[in-house]
Amino acid sequence: MLSQLMVHVNDDFALDAGTCEELQGLKNPELLIRPSAITLFQQLLDYLRAKPDPPSSMPGSLTGREGVAAVAMTLRWGSYFAVLADREKPLWGEVRTESTSRIADSEMARINIEASAALAQWIDLYRKDSNNRYVQLVNRAVFYLPIPRKTSTLQYGPLLALAIPERAAEIIRAVQMSGRHHFERVRASCERYPSRVLANALINTAWRNGPIEDIHAGHFRGYPLNQRRIKPSEERNLMNVASRHFSDGMSACAIFCSE
Repeated sequence: MLSQLMVHVNDDFALDAGTCEELQGLKNPELLIRPSAITLFQQLLDYLRAKPDPPSSMPGSLTGREGVAAVAMTLRWGSYFAVLADREKPLWGEVRTESTSRIADSEMARINIEASAALAQWIDLYRKDSNNRYVQLVNRAVFYLPIPRKTSTLQYGPLLALAIPERAAEIIRAVQMSGRHHFERVRASCERYPSRVLANALINTAWRNGPIEDIHAGHFRGYPLNQRRIKPSEERNLMNVASRHFSDGMSACAIFCSE
């Protein structure tokens, strides 16, 4: 049986998260999940571009809002995480068992890939900004997309430090010492895919190596799709940590683009 995966974002917008099909495996039924033809990030982008600007001035600093917007667009709603944290589903009983892994390795891989690809596109929007459209999207994302809205930033965190010339020079020397072939390969990737390289670093720091590890660790088989696997308190912590790091990363991006 084929079923549509829909995730309601707010009262006037729902994401098409793909399809789910139950198949007979070697021993037990298995679920085959296919992503939607249009990425979640693109659906969000189309939605925000069609919305009017917020009716009033936005609170907090632009840097803080950038972090919140980036998390909302690329991770909370712009990746498969939206399916796992669907607030319209009942909470899975296993969320209270510390030894249970609540995200399959394949699901984590999908989130990593989708969030990184989306963030690279978001960074490109910043780099190619014209007529302040990027700032408009930031403000609309913060206003229209449900997301924890703490806007504090990390001061000289691990990613912002990359934009300090002295620290960058130290990293370059360390990579050079690892071997000429490795250094040339890294430099070629940075020159050819600068946004994706930065996005990968941000996702690794803000998401993959963050508090999600406590949720991903453990063991389980037969994950449900009709129940929410992330507690609201966990979601708040995950998104707040990620938004602070993303603010850090976008500040670094601003420094890179100004040089």
